[in-house]
This record gives sequence, structure tokens and C-alpha cells, in this order.
Amino acid sequence: MGLHDILAANRFTVTPTGLLLNETSAQPVADPATAAGGGGALSVLALNRNRNRNRNRNRNRNRNRNRNRNRMLDAAPDGGLQEPWRERQKLHALADQWMALPLPPPPGLDGLRREAVDLLIKQALRRSPAESQRHEEIYREAGLELSGYLRPLGIEELGDYGATESLFYLILALTDEIGLRYKDRFGVLRPNQVEPRLRPLLPNPAHQSYPSNHSFQSFSVAFLFSRVLPEHPASAEMFVAARRIAENREWAGVHYASDTAAGYALARMVAPVLEQVCAEQMLAAQAEWL
Repeated sequence: MGLHDILAANRFTVTPTGLLLNETSAQPVADPATAAGGGGALSVLALNRNRNRNRNRNRNRNRNRNRNRNRMLDAAPDGGLQEPWRERQKLHALADQWMALPLPPPPGLDGLRREAVDLLIKQALRRSPAESQRHEEIYREAGLELSGYLRPLGIEELGDYGATESLFYLILALTDEIGLRYKDRFGVLRPNQVEPRLRPLLPNPAHQSYPSNHSFQSFSVAFLFSRVLPEHPASAEMFVAARRIAENREWAGVHYASDTAAGYALARMVAPVLEQVCAEQMLAAQAEWL
């Protein structure tokens, strides 16, 4: 659904804290401060209470996620989840193939402000029943977590695909380093630094916005798996899952649409380099499926 379709299908109330999605198509609420009593729009107070609950829930999830990550690193199958220093050496040896790629420059400040309008609309719509499931996805995808990549392959609950999982973790580790270098190059402000009415579901990461590393990492996983097993019917679904994970960062309020697009472009350009670096792990993953 495009921006104009969203605006046509829904009614919003403009307030000093952002756009509020009216719950019905009846008369818009004239005074958002009294919306909780009238039920015509989402209450600012209710949003603040929910936001505080979400922050506390997110802190607990992050603690559990970090503990789970440490356990996974300690119990790495075949060493696949250990710090991949050998693969990093290979990556650095190929630095001339990935450090100066022609990634399009990000929008200027006016362009970022225009993109932030779309994020304000998403901020309002994420309270709607149709988008409420995104909250759990956003919190889950904030850390080192593979279910979004394993589910399209039908192996989320199976334990016989350790090499495939190790390959995915390796890709996430290597692309994280690459993406941070490009973020540092462009130095783009986070959305709520441009549009103060945005209230992200997650704290801003301690690095720049462009490109989106979640987008870059997710599409990199999809590109490499499509090379591991191009005939697998779920290869195309991996790109759908990658798009969902990337766009969830927009719904969370921490990335612009241009960040997502840049992550995809970077993943497409870096994929041949990752194939060289991860060749051994790709063959091991392929053997699990043949």
C-alpha cells in the first residue's frame, strides 16, 4: 500500500507529538488530549503508558537475547558461531572489492524530512490490528536471531541444519562490519533526530542510519542462500522474509526507506565477495540439503 493509499484509507489527527490514527472513520477528534475518553483517536497518555511498557519489555528481551547469544557462541556447532577471525582475514584481503562500492548517496536533509512523514504514518498505523504483529517481530529481530531466515526454509524447529545456521551467523557477522564502515562514511542522522515527533520502538543504535544494516544483512543471507541452493522453492521466500525484516526497522522508527533500499543495493554488490569468503561454509550448508 502506497503513501497516498494509506492517507486515503485512514484518518489522522495532527498533534504536537505526531500523527494519531483515528480508530474509526467517524468525525475526527478535535482535542487529542481528551481522546482517551471519547475513543475517536489513540490516546497520547495511552501511547506513553504503552511506550513505557514496551521499553521495559524490550530491556528484558535484550538481556535474555544477549544471554542466549553468549550461550550460542559458547556452544557453536563445528566452531561456526565462534568469532570468525579467519573469514575476517579473507574479507580484509579483499577490501579493494567492497570498501569503495558505488552506493548511491543518501537523500539530503529535506529528503529525509519527507521520508520521515511516511515513518510518522507507520508510527500511527503500527497500533492498528493489521500491523500489531510487527511489535513482537521488531523486538525479536533487534538482536542476533535467525528465526526470520529459518522459517521460510521450514527448518526453524529442526536441529539437523547446523552448517546452514552457522553460514547465516557468519554472514551476519561479516556484513555487520562492512555496513558499519559505510554508515561511518555517510553519517546520516537517525529519523527521530530529523523528525522529533517520531517515537521509535527501539533505542537508536549507537551508529549512523544509512545504509540499514538489518536490510544489508538480511538480503545478504537471501543472496547467498540462493547461490547455495538456487533450486530450493523457498529461495524466493528468503527475499520476502529479508524485505519484511528490513521494513520492520522502518516501522520501528529507526530507519528511513532510503536506508532499506541502500541495504539491498549493498547486499547485491557485496554478494560476490561474500561468496569467496564463505565458500567453505556454503559447501557445508549445501551438503545438508542434498
